[in-house]
Amino acid sequence: MKKVIGVSLIILFSTSCDSNSLKEEPIAGYILDAAIDFSVVNSKNEDLLNPSNPGSYDQSKIKILFLLDGKLVSQYQGNLDYPNFFMIYQNSDRYVIRVFLNYDKAEKFPETYIQWNENDKDIVKVEYSRTKNSTIKKNVWLNDQAITNPTYLTITK
Repeated sequence: MKKVIGVSLIILFSTSCDSNSLKEEPIAGYILDAAIDFSVVNSKNEDLLNPSNPGSYDQSKIKILFLLDGKLVSQYQGNLDYPNFFMIYQNSDRYVIRVFLNYDKAEKFPETYIQWNENDKDIVKVEYSRTKNSTIKKNVWLNDQAITNPTYLTITK
């Protein structure tokens, strides 16, 4: 009986090992670089995202819209950490807005509209470098002006 169990275990262990599993590609994640951070100031260099400043933008009125198939579509997904596609945080002496950008594959230059209020908006257009494992900002334009640092910038209103 012991010999039967011993032989069974040897057969089981020798057949469960597969040398092909070592040759498979390693597990890798997906890199998505589709966000940009802004500080927004007026001509007097006053922070327009700081709610304690007079004349600052009302965060509840800020909307993010994507241009999809020629139509502006307001973005909201309740299951996300930031369902309105932006977050505002304090970075040292300034408030900063991080906008999560349109990266739709169907568009050559996906456009994101930041509607600050009923009368004021900015347009971010992006060209992405895409691979099987990544989508990364390559070129960025704000209101048709090329941006040299597509990670962080200050907008003067």
